[in-house]
Amino acid sequence: MATVRLVTPAERTPLGRLLDERSAADSMAAYYALHHPPDRVSVYAYYASNGVPSAFLAVARTGLDLFRPLAIPFVAQPTGMDALLRAALLPGRPVLLHAPLEQRAWVEATAELSNVRVFELFRLDLRAFEPIVNVLVVEARAPGGWPRYEIRSSEVVHVAAGLNWKGPVFAEVYLEVDPEVRGRAFGRSALAAIAGRLLSESIVALYRIPDDDPMGRAEARRLGFRTTGVRTFEAQALLGGGSPLEGQP
Repeated sequence: MATVRLVTPAERTPLGRLLDERSAADSMAAYYALHHPPDRVSVYAYYASNGVPSAFLAVARTGLDLFRPLAIPFVAQPTGMDALLRAALLPGRPVLLHAPLEQRAWVEATAELSNVRVFELFRLDLRAFEPIVNVLVVEARAPGGWPRYEIRSSEVVHVAAGLNWKGPVFAEVYLEVDPEVRGRAFGRSALAAIAGRLLSESIVALYRIPDDDPMGRAEARRLGFRTTGVRTFEAQALLGGGSPLEGQP
């Protein structure tokens, strides 16, 4: 009989066998299951009848949203998705869920979704990347200690590029641009700075771009980012019922 169990940090290593950390598609799930600070993530594993884990769901506290934990499922079948969501999510408590777009129906069979956004995953092509030197871009530090590159005037930050997460092979970058300076290539300069910083550490930048941001896609391509073909969605997910396990962050 299949079961779901909250696993300890020491028990998470076998989950790595389900993943390919050198795959851009697996990289986000790999980071949160294996590399996120253990005291800030709970990992639920789905065990088939043979007692071997075949899927998991990570529920993490992050700087992305201070009020909703981030939920990252890594599953191959709808039954696993249903079991993991029912075990890991607290009824009535929303999470920010990120999953492959083709699995949206699996999630909707168990949880209510709202504020859905669709993304395409881009990866920096090292052959196409050309660094940009812009004296307006300055290095700063994000609250978690990771580097962040900004363009500011006085106390106003007009552009900021930083990291959502950072693993041993890939790191996901983000870009925030003030609408007043959008279209002036400032965003591309800051994005180039964080991508170059990662390359100096032998880490490849990944960039998730929403479908409703054609300008952002064009700027990313000019910098050297190329699509991986991976499409994901992000949404607020709310479970209406179920029995959560102890240990929820």
